[in-house]
Amino acid sequence: MNNNESSNTNQFDPYAADEPVKNENNENENNVNENESLLAMNDSGSRLDTSENGSRRSMNESKSLLSAKDNNEDFEDEHSEDGSKKKNIDDRNSYGSDNYSDDSKKKDGDEDSYDSYDEYAKRSGKDDYDSEDSKERNSNYSDDRSDSGSDSRSDSRSDSRSDSRSYSGSDSRSDDRERTQHDYYYDEEYPEEEFYHDEEDEEDRRKRTRLRRAWICCIVLLCCLLIFIIILIIYLLTRPQEQAPPPTMRPTYAPRVIETDDDFIFDDDIILAPGVITTPMADANRDNCEVTENIEFIGEYRNVVDQCECGQEVTDLPFDVREMRDLIIERVAPKFYGENFTIPWTSCLPANLAAIWLATADNRDAGEARQRYAGAVAYYQLNGTVWDYMDGWMTHLNECLWMGIQCNNKRMINSLALDTNNIYGPFPTELSKLLGLATLGITRVHLTGTIPTEIFTMPKLRELRLYANRMTGTIPTEVGLASKLESLQLETNFFSGTIPSEIGGISLLTDLNLGFNDFRKTIPTEIGLLRKLKNIRFNNNHFSGRLPSEIGRIDSLEYFIATDNLMYGSIPSYFGLLWNLKDFRISGSGVGGFLPTELALLSNLERLDIADNNFKGTLMTEIGQLTSLFKMSLNDCDFKGPLPTELGYLWNMTRLQMKNNDFTGTIPRQYGRLVELEQWTLEGNQLTGEIPLELCDLLTEKLGQFVVDCFDERRQIGFDCEPNCCTLCRDLSR
Repeated sequence: MNNNESSNTNQFDPYAADEPVKNENNENENNVNENESLLAMNDSGSRLDTSENGSRRSMNESKSLLSAKDNNEDFEDEHSEDGSKKKNIDDRNSYGSDNYSDDSKKKDGDEDSYDSYDEYAKRSGKDDYDSEDSKERNSNYSDDRSDSGSDSRSDSRSDSRSDSRSYSGSDSRSDDRERTQHDYYYDEEYPEEEFYHDEEDEEDRRKRTRLRRAWICCIVLLCCLLIFIIILIIYLLTRPQEQAPPPTMRPTYAPRVIETDDDFIFDDDIILAPGVITTPMADANRDNCEVTENIEFIGEYRNVVDQCECGQEVTDLPFDVREMRDLIIERVAPKFYGENFTIPWTSCLPANLAAIWLATADNRDAGEARQRYAGAVAYYQLNGTVWDYMDGWMTHLNECLWMGIQCNNKRMINSLALDTNNIYGPFPTELSKLLGLATLGITRVHLTGTIPTEIFTMPKLRELRLYANRMTGTIPTEVGLASKLESLQLETNFFSGTIPSEIGGISLLTDLNLGFNDFRKTIPTEIGLLRKLKNIRFNNNHFSGRLPSEIGRIDSLEYFIATDNLMYGSIPSYFGLLWNLKDFRISGSGVGGFLPTELALLSNLERLDIADNNFKGTLMTEIGQLTSLFKMSLNDCDFKGPLPTELGYLWNMTRLQMKNNDFTGTIPRQYGRLVELEQWTLEGNQLTGEIPLELCDLLTEKLGQFVVDCFDERRQIGFDCEPNCCTLCRDLSR
């Protein structure tokens, strides 16, 4: 092969670079041929860009076939080929010359030497569907190629042939196998055209392939899912019906229900021969035993109260009543006194008298036997025959209609109030068996004895009022068992001892009134645990020690009254945390020292009474911040220094008591702002000067009592009390 052929082979065949070049003398000429061939390729490529994508794809496939054909072509005359190539090089610039026709003929003669596109596609592994499209696209491409110059076609054909001669037969076969692995395109009409690879078109083809595969996968999955659902439905419809095991019981919790008195009812019924009517009882007549002693009763028997009053025992009791009474002792009495309780029918104890009354006539059928028995016991024990008010009691009416008794909507007693009646006697413990009782009040009567411990075991008890009686003893330690107790009022009795520390267990307590008793020793610190307490009254007792600072934790406290006791120490600064405190009275309690400035934080304080104590020092100016005050008593203390002008900001003040202290200086004119002031006692101090005119004007409004010290010329203290500036002055000369 000559040097030109070797150079041209290197231009178009990428595999020719591995073969040695025989002659390098014609390197420049080969470069020229290479450039001209590239120009021809670019020229044809620009036309291909204007054609549609299908034509371009056909051209690429044709070029692939051309490459495979040229490598297997056997040329016999090497010199004739050299001459043909030289002719093409010389006539490259003569577009439209006769050489074009010769080249066309030669091309036509050479077409028979190439395989068909279908055969090549089978050999290279291409899809069959590309063969038909390539034929149609080759026809379009041949029309476009007719416009290109003859020089370009002849040069391309000569160069491709010269390239093929540089390989041996074995190399051509190996190159054919290698090129078959790549996606080259071949043009049947122009087999001599150069090879190229369209990456954009190949990427589109790959995307379409992946899309088809994705759709196929989705369809397969949907079919599998549909088949699975059908199989599952068939299985569920055809499977044998087995006996399902019993479900495991889930843990159940009692619903949160706010208990009320209206929901209570006894869980057991007491049946006492309903419909049976026994011999009735005559009315009681306690005025004269002789009146009923020798009288023969017809159709009834003598009242048991008269029998006990006159003979100290029951002697006259009909047989039917006695049998019914035994039935009541058997079925009702154990609810109050326990099993195996017995009592003779002749006894005058309230327990026996109540059983006899319940066994008489039809008294059993009007209500609940347990409640009627407890009411009858209370009646006989508290001398009900002499009550001032006893409407409905001990009659055939339902017990809910008896005076002082209230019931819930299930006819269970939830309130018993026996106030201001001619009652005397010990507290009946049988009332503690009324488990639905929430309010129990026996006040302003002559109740005696001690507090039964059974009272504090009543599950519904919220309010216990026993004030203004003659009860004695101490508060039982069982008071801590009354978990729902909200009010404990025991004032004005004769209780003594100490307050049990167990009282701190009544977490719901809001009202604790122990005033006017004889309680001693210290106030238990457990009081601070009663966080819902609103009212504390320890007044008029014999408490000693200090005020517990733990009381400052009861932020709900509104009233604290501990007057007239035997305490000492000062007011704890923690009392400043009692935000809701309205009434603070400790006069005569023995507390003293300096007033803590934390009291100024009690913005809701309405009444401050610290009189008759051992307080000393100057009156703090922060007291002017207590604008809600309407009464303040500082009498009989040891306050010194001037009157603070800040008191003029107490707009709501109505009573201001400051007598018998050691205040000095003059009366500030700012006090004239106290337009609501009705009473001001200021005598017994060291004040002097003139009364401000602003105060004198208050006398024309609401100020009805203004008492000061008369002027003492010897001591130069007091005031010249003019008629229009004060209502009374105290003579210091006496």
